[in-house]
Amino acid sequence: MTTRRARAIALAIAAAATLIAGCTGMGRFDVDVTVDRDAFKSSVGAVPSIEVNLVGVNNVEFPKWNTKSMSEYWQPDDPLRTGAVSRGFAYVMTFGEEQPVRQVLSRRHPVWNDWAAYGAEHLFVLVNYPRVAKDQVGNADPRRKLLPLDRKRWKGYFWGKRVIWLEVTPSGLICHTPPKPR
Repeated sequence: MTTRRARAIALAIAAAATLIAGCTGMGRFDVDVTVDRDAFKSSVGAVPSIEVNLVGVNNVEFPKWNTKSMSEYWQPDDPLRTGAVSRGFAYVMTFGEEQPVRQVLSRRHPVWNDWAAYGAEHLFVLVNYPRVAKDQVGNADPRRKLLPLDRKRWKGYFWGKRVIWLEVTPSGLICHTPPKPR
């Protein structure tokens, strides 16, 4: 296949994904995740190894992700987590003492095309901390934040960009830019 033809196919796929995203109302945002390093240092003495998974989910798969035990999800061989990561549907961030305190999934990252093609309407933000949390459904579990991807639900701009800002603390996830009510 020629480079010109490969480029044309790639552009056609990107255009289709953009069209799908436009039809579903899925917005694309910079997802900014920070770790409250000072809070971790004062509560546990250091910033532990923390993994954050960002997963775009459609309405059909929503119940499975919303009720999934976070204790099971973070087991090394959990099929839901390993499947999402291996298929490229989970964007993975890793934090720790030697890692950056802030990481951003850009609204231009190719994973947004995959989520749009998949019909994603929800963003699940999953964190493997706090380790002693009791399993609960949805946002009641401090290790899970469920956020809508509907562009109309977000007020717009933060720090001059379309940003969803989350913070990992010893007590769980905090969303500093909450969506508008339905």
